[in-house]
Amino acid sequence: MRRPIRKLLRPPLVAGLLAAILVLSQAAVPVYAEDGVKETMPSGTALSLLETVTDLFVRSNEKTTAAVAVAYVNEGRTIFDKAYGMADMEHGTEANADTVFEWGSCTKLLVWTSVMQLVEQGKLDLNADIREYLPGGFLSKLKYDDPITLLNLMHHTAGFQDRITDMYYNSETDLLELGEALDRFEPGQVYRPGETVAYSNYGAALAGYIVELQSGKPFYTYVKEHIFDVLGMERTAIHPAQHDNPAVAEARNSIRGYTTGLKYMPENRGFINLYPAGAAIGTAGDAAKFLAALMPAGGGAGPLFQKEATLQEMLSPSLNYDGTSIPRIAHGFFINQYAVPALEHGGNTVGFSSRFVFDPASGFGMVVMTNQNGEEVYNTGLVEKIFGASISAAQAYTGQMPEVAEVEGVYLRARRMVSGYAKILTMTNFLTVTKVNSQFYKDQNGVSFIQTAPYEYLPVGHSGVQVFSQEAGKVVKTSNTYGDYYKVSNFTAHIATISLFVLGIGLLYNVVALLGELIKWIFRKMKTPAKPQMGPSFTKHHLWMNAAGVIVTANLAALVYRTINYTAYSAILIHLILNILYVVLAAAYVILLALKLRRADGGRFRKTVYILTGLTGLLFAVLIVGWDMYY
Repeated sequence: MRRPIRKLLRPPLVAGLLAAILVLSQAAVPVYAEDGVKETMPSGTALSLLETVTDLFVRSNEKTTAAVAVAYVNEGRTIFDKAYGMADMEHGTEANADTVFEWGSCTKLLVWTSVMQLVEQGKLDLNADIREYLPGGFLSKLKYDDPITLLNLMHHTAGFQDRITDMYYNSETDLLELGEALDRFEPGQVYRPGETVAYSNYGAALAGYIVELQSGKPFYTYVKEHIFDVLGMERTAIHPAQHDNPAVAEARNSIRGYTTGLKYMPENRGFINLYPAGAAIGTAGDAAKFLAALMPAGGGAGPLFQKEATLQEMLSPSLNYDGTSIPRIAHGFFINQYAVPALEHGGNTVGFSSRFVFDPASGFGMVVMTNQNGEEVYNTGLVEKIFGASISAAQAYTGQMPEVAEVEGVYLRARRMVSGYAKILTMTNFLTVTKVNSQFYKDQNGVSFIQTAPYEYLPVGHSGVQVFSQEAGKVVKTSNTYGDYYKVSNFTAHIATISLFVLGIGLLYNVVALLGELIKWIFRKMKTPAKPQMGPSFTKHHLWMNAAGVIVTANLAALVYRTINYTAYSAILIHLILNILYVVLAAAYVILLALKLRRADGGRFRKTVYILTGLTGLLFAVLIVGWDMYY
């Protein structure tokens, strides 16, 4: 039986209400005492209210919460570590400080830290072409001859397209060694290195493999020895099956993944083949130790580096937004604008979400971990409660703003499959920006943006920044913390929807045509059959073509379903082969129709039906070829 979160929270209601009043009264800037000790959170709320604010926030969202673990770091130490809710709602298992959560993409911070450790030792150069560190011919799908550097991997600007298949497996037995997994998974390069921020799991895993090659140890062994053991992170693992820490593997069996609607996800434990990109699992308290090591009390190198300069370099901006002085990425750590600038990374797996956020300037940081896929209440809402929004609604309407640039339009995310059978799945991820008035725009989620400088916008009441880039006086791209979006036409924005509509109409025709032939066959059985109008042989082709249309539609649906459920590429080859066979069949039908239609007997209606069958087959073939549904 699930225990309500409110029963787990101790502060009385009166204290909670008082705290809420105090929170609202705080100025949104950090405050320091005379001895230099920080007295507030980054949002400006008194630090003494940290636990009360967190408890109240969880209490107000308990109806949509499975489990959440929160840890705060200040002045080089963990000052708060608490779990709420149910790790396993079906079996009544409460979350506690020993509950492990999946880090997701926050794992990448371990990759960038490992890279910087080897840079400090002189074993890696951030500006060298990574092919110097890889076996000959390892990258076989590069479109450009430009060098790819470790900085490109840190900035997600190596130019790789996205890919889903072979990222996750449902069984541990399907896992490959990292080098083999990268070789099998290699996506095509679609952007010139250094030009486009397109978030890449492959690029991060590739950097982890370079660490493996240069250190002479499996990446998971390197991280255990040089990060986990150094920091005493005894409840964290990074091996995709937790072979580096059996206790974590056992603890993982005590927690389940859920949707944001608290629906249990039966297959919520995926095995990540490219594990440096997202396979870490551990407690929030352990993750807090990692953040504390990046902000050592009193400065210095901390326990992970030999030189303070190395740590400072890693946490310093290394990429700005195009054409601006606004920092965007610090050697793989994303820079976001809250009430203060902060470094951060978010992560999602099949059934978990997490976020690490910290401000090196003040030494304050937080870890949020949940067992819900795509969770935003804590990973965004609680973070903004503690770190503050970049601009408030009240601030937004004060002051004279410059004239708003013409940024209205539809933008397609650069992180997508540009080629291959799965590209249609990423042709629905658009950012739609519409004009509100002379000072504001908003996106499809209702978030309003106010202009702070030409082509620079801040979301009203939320953290972050949105930058619009122009060429020849026209806006061509918009960028936020995690990636770029390119402006596209309205037709491109709806092409996936149009394709699905065409597919649906074609399927409807196929079904109606088959039913029509079935009804005719039944009537012929009931009485003397009429003479075929175009010959029995072509009627048979017509029937087979419509049956093939129904089959190929079901095949496409199965292909999409298996792709989003992380099936291996080898398992979906049969679907791609069936698509190729359909294209060949459609071409053969059209050729045969062209040869026999004019000489055939039969009425106009019958010939029209055969022609419509051919047109439907052609449309389906065009969709298969146009959407690369054959490779």
